[in-house]
Amino acid sequence: MEFLNAAILSGLIYDGIKTGASIGVDMLKTKLRAWTIDDSELSQLAKHLRDAGINEELNQLAIERRITEHQPLCSLIQKIRPSNSEMHVKQASGTGHNICNTGDSNITVGDIIVNDKG
Repeated sequence: MEFLNAAILSGLIYDGIKTGASIGVDMLKTKLRAWTIDDSELSQLAKHLRDAGINEELNQLAIERRITEHQPLCSLIQKIRPSNSEMHVKQASGTGHNICNTGDSNITVGDIIVNDKG
């Protein structure tokens, strides 16, 4: 996973707003699951996005440009690091289901659900 930068953040925001989400803490929390960021940083990020004039009417390039031009926003996203969770994909051939889940996700095959978290 890469460090968060203006291009990645603008893409995540644009993906959220094109599906009808509004820019706020809840949308950011959903989109930034792969990075380590706490609720206070999410609130600051949402505030800086509003201060930079980022809204649902902008395209991805315009969002990226506004992020890049807003120094407090750039300073904040430089502090956001990728989470430490790793995902490994293992494949095997043969009969039956070979499932390995080391991430935070569920894997469903038919009526079988695998989740390492419990």
